[in-house]
Amino acid sequence: MAFRVPIGARLLTLFGVLALGGVSAFLTFVAVFFLLVLRQWAFGALVVAPVACFIAGLAGYGVRDLRGKWGLRVTSEADSLVLDLPAGRSLIHHPAAQHAKIPYAEVEAIESRLEAYGSLGMGMMQRAYVLRRKDGELIFLFEDRAIGTPFESSLFPRLAADIAARANVPLRDHGMVEGGGGFLGVWGAQAPDWAAPPLPLSRQYRIWREVVITGVLPIPIILIALLVRLLSG
Repeated sequence: MAFRVPIGARLLTLFGVLALGGVSAFLTFVAVFFLLVLRQWAFGALVVAPVACFIAGLAGYGVRDLRGKWGLRVTSEADSLVLDLPAGRSLIHHPAAQHAKIPYAEVEAIESRLEAYGSLGMGMMQRAYVLRRKDGELIFLFEDRAIGTPFESSLFPRLAADIAARANVPLRDHGMVEGGGGFLGVWGAQAPDWAAPPLPLSRQYRIWREVVITGVLPIPIILIALLVRLLSG
């Protein structure tokens, strides 16, 4: 059995990258036009150019996600697991690309946890999965994102359960932890150590409230708020 991210999800990410890249290129042209042709230095340099850079940064973020979605492949063989894991399989963790064939006998457990990240008063939640080998090595496998929102991806729960069943090992849930969200969870975000203890329930409830509120906000309102903060900061 071989698993790949569904083609629909891969193409959607590709479309997003192309759209962001196009918007960034257009805004860069506009900034140059205001600077060199209209000689409106303040508007071109202080308004249009920063927005163009911001969109370009998001496009780069999307390219990383696209590499992760397009290159990920997990194959379950009779007695081993074949992993083709690209570097971009996580947007906050920074695992190296890994290609390995791991006998089921060397697997101790499949582990997962919820990871909360806050930024600018907004909350985001993802679920990360790792494979723990009997020698103690941890291999970051994949992650589901936007948990608790209408944009939630749930690609990997069944795959993680299938791997655990084939290896006859437990599927361990480590609860919820909290990392540093950086700016929008894109720049400067920090994942907590895998050994971090789970959060107390009171803190989890507050985080879930932030995540749900963020998830129901229309995307244009979020983008406008972010741009206002960016330009006024």
